[in-house]
Amino acid sequence: MEPEDKQEIADRIVEVTARLESIDATAAPAKAKHILTGLGFKASEFDKQTNRFSGGWRMRVAIAKVIFSEPEILLLDEPTNHLDLVALIWLEEYVKKLDITVLVVSHARDFLNQVVDEIIDFQGQKLTYYRGDFDAFEKTKTEKSKQQARMRDGQQAQIAHMQKFVDKFRYNAKRSTQAQSRIKAINRIELVDEVMSDPTCVFIFPNPEQISPPILRLDEATCGWSKDVPLLSKVNINIDMETRIALVGPNGAGKSTLVKTLIKEINVLDGYSFIHGKLRVGVFTQHASDTLDQRLSATEQMMRMYPDETSEKLRQHLGSFGISGNLALRPMYLLSGGQKSRVAFAYCTWSKPHILLLDEPTNHLDFDAINALIVALNNYEGGLVVVSHDQYFLSALCDRLYVVSDGSVNQFDGDIDDYRK
Repeated sequence: MEPEDKQEIADRIVEVTARLESIDATAAPAKAKHILTGLGFKASEFDKQTNRFSGGWRMRVAIAKVIFSEPEILLLDEPTNHLDLVALIWLEEYVKKLDITVLVVSHARDFLNQVVDEIIDFQGQKLTYYRGDFDAFEKTKTEKSKQQARMRDGQQAQIAHMQKFVDKFRYNAKRSTQAQSRIKAINRIELVDEVMSDPTCVFIFPNPEQISPPILRLDEATCGWSKDVPLLSKVNINIDMETRIALVGPNGAGKSTLVKTLIKEINVLDGYSFIHGKLRVGVFTQHASDTLDQRLSATEQMMRMYPDETSEKLRQHLGSFGISGNLALRPMYLLSGGQKSRVAFAYCTWSKPHILLLDEPTNHLDFDAINALIVALNNYEGGLVVVSHDQYFLSALCDRLYVVSDGSVNQFDGDIDDYRK
């Protein structure tokens, strides 16, 4: 080896060593484990191949990688999707401590209230800046829109008054000069923009006929896939048409298994399970839109599922969820995530279910759509069981909270804010 080659290698070693020291490489494994633990990973999963995790957990790995790199600017696009409440709180606390620029795209208002101090509203191809958290933005924007509407109404009234004079005296020899003067005055007015409103959000859930309780219940039930390793034990839960239940708990604790056991997709391993003979259940899963044939339109898929129904009735039902006109005729791959969710809602409610089981229903929905969904579900006259980590959504809908954790299901004495604390 030539002397110059040896020197080049030595210089490179010095460079790499300095870089390793600057990034504190010796502490990297401990740092990685701390971040992964905060996001809900178990120690036994640290060496597991990423492709063996579900989509939700792979998203957590992506968040962990970004955090580990200690960026100067952190960009987060819907980071709360697939996070349970424990991981969500950890992420909130982490982001709040960062002394860097953080840009978040999110529809989780509680998360935004915790981590941001400025809102950029993108509407009508314009960016409008607001100081404060999401609640402050919403209040300020509402007041600003009201003021703008008042100014525009006053301006339009002024213009209409002058235009009336112009129309009356434009061709009057004595008044034509005054009419021309008013035309110039109208043209000089800087028009106040019309208040832009978001597209109308529509959710209308069909109401079922009443059936007498008991409707759906588990008593001292053992749930899971194997008696040798049950997932949940001594489960007691009763659901009727007055029920408004929220199921919360860590991912993987058994919430989805509990829902499947309630509707007998999975048989209880022990204990008692009851379903009313006339009960109809609508199930919305967070991956419901993935099961749709992307080549077909919403109308075509409804007709395939319910071939005995007329297309007119099916399209009317789709319209109850905002899928009307050309939207109902477009292939699914041309629809947004929120529009696909609306189609999935239409599918699961066609039978007028007595009970709705909703698993992360707010994923892919924007603020207006979430508010419209809350209004619609509050008007729905059936029972409701919601699996969600959207605190705003749960607090607006549910009056009972069940925590699924550590192999048990227990009613929590308090609301979602108490549980968070």
